[in-house]
Amino acid sequence: MKKNEPASPLKDDDALRSQPAQDASSSSYQPSGSEGSASAKGSSDLQRPVSSTSTVADPSSGSNSLISSMIADNPIFSGGLGLMVFGGAVAMLRRGVKVAASTAQRRLLISLEIPSKDRAHPWFLHWMAAQSRAQSMRERGLLGKPKKEGLVDFLGLRDRSGEQRPGSSSKGGVDNPLMIASSGSLVSPVRILSHELSVETNYTPHASASTSNAEERGKASFSLVPGPGTHWFRYRGVWMRLTRERDGKMVDLTTGAPWETVTLTTLFAYAHLFPQMLDEARQLALSSTEGKTVIYTSWGPEWRPFGQPRRTRELGSVVLGRGKKEAIVDDVKRFLERDRWYAERGIPYRRGYLLHGAPGSGKSSFITALAGHLDFNICLLNLSERGLTDDKLNHLLSNAPDRSILLLEDVDAAFLGRQQAAEDGYQASVTFSGLLNALDGVASGESRIIFMTTNHIERLDPALIRPGRVDMIAELGDAEEEQVVELMMRFYRTTMREMALKSLELPPAAIEAAKPLLTQAAEATDHASTEIAYKSLEAVAGLREAVEQTDARLSQLANEFGQIVVAEAQQRRAAVGLGLDGRPLAAPAPPASQSNPDATGASSTTDLQRALRPAPAASGGVSMAELQGLFIRFPDDPQAAAKAFMGENAWRRTPAGP
Repeated sequence: MKKNEPASPLKDDDALRSQPAQDASSSSYQPSGSEGSASAKGSSDLQRPVSSTSTVADPSSGSNSLISSMIADNPIFSGGLGLMVFGGAVAMLRRGVKVAASTAQRRLLISLEIPSKDRAHPWFLHWMAAQSRAQSMRERGLLGKPKKEGLVDFLGLRDRSGEQRPGSSSKGGVDNPLMIASSGSLVSPVRILSHELSVETNYTPHASASTSNAEERGKASFSLVPGPGTHWFRYRGVWMRLTRERDGKMVDLTTGAPWETVTLTTLFAYAHLFPQMLDEARQLALSSTEGKTVIYTSWGPEWRPFGQPRRTRELGSVVLGRGKKEAIVDDVKRFLERDRWYAERGIPYRRGYLLHGAPGSGKSSFITALAGHLDFNICLLNLSERGLTDDKLNHLLSNAPDRSILLLEDVDAAFLGRQQAAEDGYQASVTFSGLLNALDGVASGESRIIFMTTNHIERLDPALIRPGRVDMIAELGDAEEEQVVELMMRFYRTTMREMALKSLELPPAAIEAAKPLLTQAAEATDHASTEIAYKSLEAVAGLREAVEQTDARLSQLANEFGQIVVAEAQQRRAAVGLGLDGRPLAAPAPPASQSNPDATGASSTTDLQRALRPAPAASGGVSMAELQGLFIRFPDDPQAAAKAFMGENAWRRTPAGP
């Protein structure tokens, strides 16, 4: 009897795996030859018992092989691992690109920020609008197209900051918006690439009111300028990025406009182009107001332009008394040339002027003409403005725009002596002491010219008009005989000369040649320049004789009319109890025997106050504004104007019937 041997687990597993294989092989086909012997041999090997000394497999190695087989055989698991590795690599690469880009931007790029509070902000916006208009005009063929550029220039790899750009030609007399009128040069044209635009409308109303209702009563032009967003342009061969940002939550309290910031970005090597661009923008913006006078008014603590710039008024169009205009103009020019003289002597560099006289004497008109003559602007300040305090007044007077005249009109209406002039229960916040300190105090500004006007100088406190605050006082009174003659000659001389030219019945070619001669002759003001103008008229046959005769007739009529105006002024003054000079008649002094000895001190005090306060201006006569309105009513007939003046004044003196 054989001893039973224990069954090996490996042998049982092999037997179980080999048994189905053998059944499958036997049922399918019968091997022959070598295949059958090999199969038999293999089966005998599988059925051979395993020795007890054989090595058993490690459980840990089996688990590792199981995990490896799962990773290798599972496509979902192996694909997710690949995606995870790829995503991590892309994230690291993206972060590396961001870090590299940020480092390159800090090292290679430079940005310039222009906030809306800076003075350069409106200059740059004007430059940008002009560039947009010029670009639109070039696309329509109204301006000459710039020369073609190569790939190197297009990519901005060539710095052309030192080159002088030739001016592009215009067609049909079209004004180039990039032209600087003072120098006749052009700013560098650029092409702005933008998809975020805003509209800028320029509207010019018709000068004549005869346009029918069906027609548009003005001319409007629309320019598409870069709006808030990101834009690109190439300035002098260098690419730049323009970013306009508006903060809707922050607004300018003085204007209500949203806070805006303009940012320019370019390569660090081209940072020197920023000052050049801003200088071009400043010149272009200032040239747009050249030949015009900008009126500023106070908006809180700042000065803001009021309306559009006004056409400059000729200084010769304002007719004042003999020598008064020349004296004020010479004094202002002398002051502007002596800034070093003031500094060497420790004197504050400021000048004050007071113009007083009857209403309509030309005070405001002269200041406007003087500002245009000196190429200055005007800062108009109302002392009775609501919200104006002593601090704001001092700040405004100390921070006026460059080359500006500060104008305080009707200062007598703001203060009655040292008290505020209340009107309808309203009382201004500016005190008399604050006004004095702003004019001539420790914190008052320098490098300024202040003009004050008043109709009643006798109402002003002596402290307000003392030297240092008011350095020159000029009276602009009613019309005098010389003023009447000059005003009439200035109004009708050109018109009468043109009528004389038409009466000669010259050929059309001679008439066209005579027009510029008459225009040049109209600019003559003194005797020497008039003689030169007469001599130039000899180029056209018979023109000089006709012009001289016309001027002689007009001069005789002007002299007669001047005498008529003086006589009328005397009658008006006598009717209201004024002297011939337009001032109140002096009351006779009481005899010494009738005077009260106890009132000696009071009378001396009154005499001192009268000596300190200036005498009132002449009044009661014919004002220059009245004569100017008369000549406007009769623009082509001086005789009709003179007859109307005499008839209307005679009718006024006629007593009314019962």
